[in-house]
Amino acid sequence: MKKEIPFTIIFCLYSIAGLARNYTDVPPDSVGNETVNLSEVVVTGSRIPVPRDVLPHPVSVVHRGTIERSAEASLLPVLMQQVPGLFVTSRGMAGYGVSGGAAGGISMRGFAGGSGQVLILIDGHPQYATIYGHPVADAYIASEAQRVEVSHGASSTLYGASAMGGAVNIITRQAAGEGNRLSARVSAASYGTQRYAVTDTYRKGKFSGILSANYERTDGHRPNSSFDSRTGFLKLGYLLSENWNVAGNVNMAKAKARVPGQESNPLLEGATDVLRGMAGLSLENSYGKTRGAINFYYNWGDHEINDGYYPENSSSYPQTPRPYLFFSTDYMGGVNIYQALNLFPGNTLTGGFDVKLYGGNAYRDPVTEIYADHVKLNEVAGYILARQQLRKFLVEAGVRLENHKLYGTEWVPQAGVSFKAAEHTSLKFSFSKGFRSPNMRELYMNFFPGGPSNPALEPERSFSYDLTLSQALPDNRLSAALTLYYIRGDNMIAVIPVEGINKNMNTGKFANKGIELSLYCMILDNLNLNVNYSYLDMEKPVTGAPGNQFYAGVTYQPGKFTVSTGVQVIDKLYLTTGENARTSAYTLVDARVSFRPVKWLEAFVKGDNLLGKKYETMIGYPMPGATFTGGIAMTL
Repeated sequence: MKKEIPFTIIFCLYSIAGLARNYTDVPPDSVGNETVNLSEVVVTGSRIPVPRDVLPHPVSVVHRGTIERSAEASLLPVLMQQVPGLFVTSRGMAGYGVSGGAAGGISMRGFAGGSGQVLILIDGHPQYATIYGHPVADAYIASEAQRVEVSHGASSTLYGASAMGGAVNIITRQAAGEGNRLSARVSAASYGTQRYAVTDTYRKGKFSGILSANYERTDGHRPNSSFDSRTGFLKLGYLLSENWNVAGNVNMAKAKARVPGQESNPLLEGATDVLRGMAGLSLENSYGKTRGAINFYYNWGDHEINDGYYPENSSSYPQTPRPYLFFSTDYMGGVNIYQALNLFPGNTLTGGFDVKLYGGNAYRDPVTEIYADHVKLNEVAGYILARQQLRKFLVEAGVRLENHKLYGTEWVPQAGVSFKAAEHTSLKFSFSKGFRSPNMRELYMNFFPGGPSNPALEPERSFSYDLTLSQALPDNRLSAALTLYYIRGDNMIAVIPVEGINKNMNTGKFANKGIELSLYCMILDNLNLNVNYSYLDMEKPVTGAPGNQFYAGVTYQPGKFTVSTGVQVIDKLYLTTGENARTSAYTLVDARVSFRPVKWLEAFVKGDNLLGKKYETMIGYPMPGATFTGGIAMTL
């Protein structure tokens, strides 16, 4: 497997180079320029718009067109195909769940989202279940995203704790153009899977609004693996003046999932019922030489979990229903303020201030079995980031001063330089520190006497070094970016035996290194190729992080038809670690065909895992074989 992946990359590079020589003077159209456009502006990793080709830190972008063509209800499967090095664990046709046996673990560069080391943001606001310290995958919906920007490597200077492996910023939908636009999508898939989505966007004068709703359900490919999800999203905006605008949004996600347990040891009556909500209010200003915003946000969650039981012939316990369900609630509220100034030509100085308040509780019996009793924590931070353009160089330096209620002050620096060697060639180097404070689960929650909570835990810390070469040809008909990175750190938190009892402990130093590659080529006006690859070498392996990850997708648009196909190769994916570590390797092939007889109507059919490969991304949770989806999409 390892030999096949580099050979495929070399073949693609050779083919693309030859095709690019023949088509560099052909203008792009709607098929291209959606996944890898190195000259576009991004806000992730900068707070304000900065051209991606000069930003010292590597950033991937996934656009609305790519998200729509996927026909996915969840956003995470799309990101896993389009972003090098981002991997998400799965257990079935739809849904991820929470608690034991949950999927939706996000990993980047050997850091696990399940441990709170990869930060999810919505419009720049942190999003995760604070009682556990990790993202809730079922809350991130494809129809709500205008685009997604993924900052690779430590991003804690701007975004604080939990951005050790990277930051995934979901930028919500925007109303495009005057008037009203209604879109709807209906689809049916294998194993009784159904997906419905409707979105209405409206803009008139200074006012804009977006309203969307989604429903997804499946019977699942295994007994007791059904899933049901309902989500809603509302966003309103108003242009107060030429220099000021205000926007507010709220979204809700309600997900119910059955937990089947491992195939060799099935679980009975395991189920989760999760409610997640988010609200935000933003006031933005722009005055030419200065721009900024003040943002308020509030997130909350309510979780009800039936841990289930095992059959009498099982070696696992319990073998009878538990007397109480497990309940938890959490919240996170805060404000972030930033302002950027252009003091003189080529200079940008950005300063910001963050306040975050969060807490939660967890219990079975509210009197006798309490695991976290309305715990409250807070973090306050200020940061400054300076950029200076010096001819062909852009130099960046910044620092964050974070104060945690338990751990006091943390200094978080970052620096970088970008050298524009030619009009379409950039060489970039960056250094950044990441950190994560122990979450409430690690500090306080015990499900058995003596452990695993540990109030003496120290924060995790990492230092990332990135070297990136980006290259593009005129009109972005060919774009490529290659990043080499090295990460070292210490104090990683893991559960290890201490005097016969499993405890959360800081486990010392570690080092990860790897390669990330993105390629995009518009072969013809209606034919494009998208390739990404990542290699990861972990000194201390973690589950859910593949050593090799490769994806190649081709999209062809002959007239009213659109045909796309993709190949994903995963190698050395750790299912378990330790002395008897188990890894997985597999290749998935997918295809999609759509037909648009009129401008407002599209019919599509797609197949996933067309080769019917047997594979799993979580030990004991086999994924389905070949599956098929068909549906229609309308825009009025």
